[in-house]
Amino acid sequence: MANSTAPERVDYLWFPDADLVLRAENSMFRVSSGILAARSSVFRDMTTLPQPMPLEDETVDGCIVVRLHDSAAEAKCFLRAIFDSSFFMPPPSTVLLTTVIGVMRLAHKYHIPYLFRRALSHLDVLYPTTLSEFQTSTSPFPGPFRKYHHIIPDAEPVSLVRAVSEVGALWLLPAAYYSWINELPPSSDAFNNLQPDELRLCWAAQLQCIRAVGITYRFLRNLPGSSCNSTDCIDLICHAQDAVDHWSELQNGNSALDLDPLGPWIFSYPSNRQLCSMCETVGRHLFIEAQKQVWEHLPGMFALPMWKQLIEMRQKVSMD
Repeated sequence: MANSTAPERVDYLWFPDADLVLRAENSMFRVSSGILAARSSVFRDMTTLPQPMPLEDETVDGCIVVRLHDSAAEAKCFLRAIFDSSFFMPPPSTVLLTTVIGVMRLAHKYHIPYLFRRALSHLDVLYPTTLSEFQTSTSPFPGPFRKYHHIIPDAEPVSLVRAVSEVGALWLLPAAYYSWINELPPSSDAFNNLQPDELRLCWAAQLQCIRAVGITYRFLRNLPGSSCNSTDCIDLICHAQDAVDHWSELQNGNSALDLDPLGPWIFSYPSNRQLCSMCETVGRHLFIEAQKQVWEHLPGMFALPMWKQLIEMRQKVSMD
């Protein structure tokens, strides 16, 4: 049954002197075809090709109505980013995650490179391609060691992952997937909303993260050093090794330590005792080298190309 509700004009995107009306779902926008054509090759082709004589119900105030097969919410963000220069600024300006997703998807679909690059620039800050940037970056989603970023998380992480996949921005996916699965406990209800292929990928990646924990914290087997006589070192290392050995059993929130394979130094947790300088130096060096190894193989955990190819993809978009 057709929707009998009258379409609504979006006031802030309704310009009385404009010559084109766009409709997405039940929202209508009156905008300049000339500005759209200047920004987008898709709209340019759409407005320059000969059009059939419109039926009476396909015009509004004498303007042809063009239907967009996009959600009204994303069309609002996308068109506002074109016609309101202050609306969608580059980072670190505060922005809703749904706005970033909507602008990214439609800028890609309608080929507006500068808007596409701007949306990606927000996500590049969150999901970088180097370990050092990842470990100092911030995420809009709650996590034990990640701060809130300028992006307000008004959408689920899976929505972002799907949108990034759709537009081919694959270089964002290793860090995005990794952050996502490490913030989802195995019993999370969020798994109920995943597609079968997404669910298989998450379970496989979580198993690999368990293996990565073993790789990252393998250095504990080499401590304490042969010349260390500190009882504090022995006690701290035994406690840490026990946490690693039982980590996969404690992912119900009862673990005293969050052993993120790419997370902080395990002995950074609050404690009245510290490792001796020798154990600290040797341990940190081995820990950092192991994390580099895990990061290098991170894309493969999600069946993605390796970092070199992903970075080349990102550079190509920057040059478009």
